[in-house]
Amino acid sequence: MDTLKQSVEVVAEAWKGSPYYDAADPYTYVWWEDDFPFHPRFRQLDLTATLELACGHGRHSERAAALAPRLVLMDILQENIDFCRTRLAGRPGIEFHRNTGYDFAPIGDGEMTAVFSYDSMVHFSPDIVRSYILDTARILAPGGRALYQHSNYDAPTDRHYGQNPHARNRMTEAMLRGFAAEAGLEILSTRALPWGGVEDLRNASLQAGTPPSSPEVVPDLDRLTLLQKPAR
Repeated sequence: MDTLKQSVEVVAEAWKGSPYYDAADPYTYVWWEDDFPFHPRFRQLDLTATLELACGHGRHSERAAALAPRLVLMDILQENIDFCRTRLAGRPGIEFHRNTGYDFAPIGDGEMTAVFSYDSMVHFSPDIVRSYILDTARILAPGGRALYQHSNYDAPTDRHYGQNPHARNRMTEAMLRGFAAEAGLEILSTRALPWGGVEDLRNASLQAGTPPSSPEVVPDLDRLTLLQKPAR
């Protein structure tokens, strides 16, 4: 547990007072367009009781709040929770929780019908992702679903994740599949999600004859995975 808490501290420290939240906000609409992979999959969630993990400054929370009768916003940073309280003041059915950075406490067993996280889990190390996947199985109601954008970058282990392309932490599709199986969750779908021109960089590098093993060549930097807790 101490090692897990240390991993959380490494990830969280970089986001305190980060200018990224303001810089990313104007581009939120892209995620919710029908031709972007997220929105069609988001519509496959039962939003009756929805939890957003690592809500940041609430740029996606605003959209979800218009759709979910109950919306739980969760983040490890109190400053982010406070920002969301102000941003979403007066909206009904919203709860705010600062969490540990590795589980969904104080949410009860089987309490949520949906969980989602965009543009956040990509920065989580494998032990954090595993912990969240296991707890996803706990808080989802039978038949409930989780939609996660996660890293698919098998990064070197001897450097800070901030040195990786788009600050992606070490994570792979194979790892995620293993965590899901351990948690007893079904993978309904998983697809590659090119990010920030990395796929274009890969193609350009291959055309130039750069070996695929070169550090700057990063195919399928992210993945988008839809999980489901079995109905029985």
